[in-house]
Amino acid sequence: MEETLRGNGNVSLSFNSQGVLKICVKNDRNVGSYGIFSGDNPFDFTLPATLFQIIIIVVLSQTLYFLLRPLRTPKFICNLIGGIILGPSLLGRNEIYWKALFPPRQSDVLSVLSLLGAIYFLFLIALKMDLLMTIRAAKSTSLLGILPLMASFSVLSLLLKVFYVPHNPHIKIEASRTALSATIAFSNFPAVSDALIELNLIATELGQIALSAATLNDCIQFFFIVSHRIVGEHTPELKLSIMGFSSWILFMFCSFYILQPMMNLIARSTPVGKPVKQMYVVFILLGALVMAAITDMIGLTFLIGPLIWGLIIPSGPPLGTTLVEKCELIISEFLLPFFFVYVGMTTNLAALEDWRECITMQLIFFAGDIAKVVACVLVSMIYNIKPKHGTVLGLMLNIKGIPHLITFIKLHQIKLMDDETLSHLMIGVVVTTAIITPLIKLLYKHRPRVLSSSSIFDEEMRTIQNTPRNSEFRIVTCLHSEGNVRGMTALVEICNPIQESPLCVFVIHLIELLGKSASILLPINYKQNRKFLSVNYPNTNHIMRAFENYAKNSCGPVTVVPYINVAPYMSMLDAVCNLAQDNMVPFIVIPFHENDHIDLHGHVSTSIRKLNSRFQARVPCTLGILVDRYSRLGVNDQTKPYFHVGILFIGGPDDREALALGIRMSERLNMKVSLFRFIVTNRKYVTRIDSSRTDPLDEEQEEMLDEGLIDEFKSMKFGIGNIFWYEIVVDDAVEIMEAIRGLEADYDLVMVGKRHNVGNLKDEEMGNFIENVQILGLFGDMLSSTEFCIGMVPVLVTQCGRDKRVINKLDRVGSGSVTVSQMSLKG
Repeated sequence: MEETLRGNGNVSLSFNSQGVLKICVKNDRNVGSYGIFSGDNPFDFTLPATLFQIIIIVVLSQTLYFLLRPLRTPKFICNLIGGIILGPSLLGRNEIYWKALFPPRQSDVLSVLSLLGAIYFLFLIALKMDLLMTIRAAKSTSLLGILPLMASFSVLSLLLKVFYVPHNPHIKIEASRTALSATIAFSNFPAVSDALIELNLIATELGQIALSAATLNDCIQFFFIVSHRIVGEHTPELKLSIMGFSSWILFMFCSFYILQPMMNLIARSTPVGKPVKQMYVVFILLGALVMAAITDMIGLTFLIGPLIWGLIIPSGPPLGTTLVEKCELIISEFLLPFFFVYVGMTTNLAALEDWRECITMQLIFFAGDIAKVVACVLVSMIYNIKPKHGTVLGLMLNIKGIPHLITFIKLHQIKLMDDETLSHLMIGVVVTTAIITPLIKLLYKHRPRVLSSSSIFDEEMRTIQNTPRNSEFRIVTCLHSEGNVRGMTALVEICNPIQESPLCVFVIHLIELLGKSASILLPINYKQNRKFLSVNYPNTNHIMRAFENYAKNSCGPVTVVPYINVAPYMSMLDAVCNLAQDNMVPFIVIPFHENDHIDLHGHVSTSIRKLNSRFQARVPCTLGILVDRYSRLGVNDQTKPYFHVGILFIGGPDDREALALGIRMSERLNMKVSLFRFIVTNRKYVTRIDSSRTDPLDEEQEEMLDEGLIDEFKSMKFGIGNIFWYEIVVDDAVEIMEAIRGLEADYDLVMVGKRHNVGNLKDEEMGNFIENVQILGLFGDMLSSTEFCIGMVPVLVTQCGRDKRVINKLDRVGSGSVTVSQMSLKG
């Protein structure tokens, strides 16, 4: 035996019985080539072929996603279509292409990499799940997770028994029919959550119900899989069944009573704001493979291991978030493509000959989906959910995803499904999900309230003005970080909590959804929730303790109701608005996104800005945006005997809300409230700005409401004496701007409405403060800029009710030429 010069092949010499020399060369060089200049064809080697597969599937799937994105097609469908296109269904029919891209020696590599992609995908999905919390939420609507599943399974079983006969005689027909019916009927949490995240519906009431039902489906499916693997047909002997069951119990015991405490210890030992040690991340990622190997060795499917491993790791920060941030991209964009390529190789749509059978199978699958929708509609009536919303819920539960593909491939490997049936299922997954996803977006476009018990007050908008002065005054305050606490507590305190009108403050810590699949709105008064927060969200505990300390030391009765809202920024407002509506809250306060004392990254600041715009478009009550750039609100100045609030009043419902809040504040003994009312004499510039309201008032009614509230404010001077008001006569909007510049004083807070009944300014007049006019309004933007008190005074901008225009366009600026004339003050 002699080694070749290149060291990659073995040469053996031997003589046969006739004395003929035989030379055998065994070439082990199958991985990498020496290049085309050395005479090698790169596609004859595993490494170049594998790399080229990654490149072409990523490029193709991203291109399909870009083209199909207007149709709201889920990304996994684009990946699946890309895999099918690369497989024998289309491009694979060309032998030159097929042998070049999928050489036989590379098939094992592709199979292993596809399994790695499936393992880590399941681990990632389980890591994002908060199983106990979701199941706890599913208790109230548990029938929606059981009855639709049973209805779909029954219809599918009946139709498959009548019309489905596998072509392969070696397939066990009854087992195949049962497996197909169960796989199609079950709703999977990963598939539903991924689709709802793409549709921005995950934080809605209907989205939360769908996730709870899908989680219940997953638990039932998990139970049946484990039971079948332990006592199924592969272990007929009692001894083997007992051994399998004992191994499973031991595995679960070690997972939840040994490994899970270790994971919790890692999470607790990580300092707040510090990254998880790289060593822990590496061992946890390696643990997914170890768990897959263990469950495969004890007789369970290897897919169970990574699921259990992901569930025992605490989701959310710091551990779950770190793992998702470090590995989600590489798993979803580079490992999963191998799985889709493998699916494409297994699926051969070109081999389908009996299209009548294909159409029959598609109709059977469609009937199963229809049965689930009908069942959802009927069961929804039990929970007082409208039939339209029940239909949307049924569509959500019919969404198919990657777990279905994994199950289909597994059934094909264990000979419970032939090639034709697999092709039928792939067609069904693509067509069903591609139709359902945009249909959900269309039917649930405006995201209304679902449960009738929580929609009692949908038609009644609560405001500060219509809240009785002798009743509890409720406020929702939203915070993003600890830097918001001092300003919010100071604003709440000057709202004057007294025995006749105590304050109830719903404090909501808004946190971006990272390392989770399901959003949460969780009250944190309970001991178990406090324990959960101490590990995952320690900053929330600090914020809530600060509010609780404030409530104990307040000058009047204040009740703090703490919440944590973990959701994508695009859908955070759903839970907040629902909470305000359910509790008839008249006032929601949110922080401005450019407050300098808040340490935010660029993309976070942009997301909060968009969130504020969505609040303005959909708020069910009065909204206040607190601009406190230099954190001056709440600073104790012992030299000042009073807290000075300035109110700018031009006219309209937004200004009336600011004045109504000022009237409430003025009842405090250490308050000084100054009202500056601007009277516009040029009627050409007086317009009804609030065109977005459902029941707009005419100009005369608006003036009567303005005058009535101003008279109420003036009358308070006789009782307290800390009230001051001024009437400023102007001709137009430009003079209002000039007058505001001359009103600088030692204010602790300035309040103004967002929308007014005066015309807008020219572009050149707004050059210094147009940046935030869409959110703060014309005069609110000026007050918060350096044009007024060099930008050092905190500003509260109020808005009465929703403003749907704010999402779609900026406030338009007029082009008329105006002049500045003399103003007069009357006090």
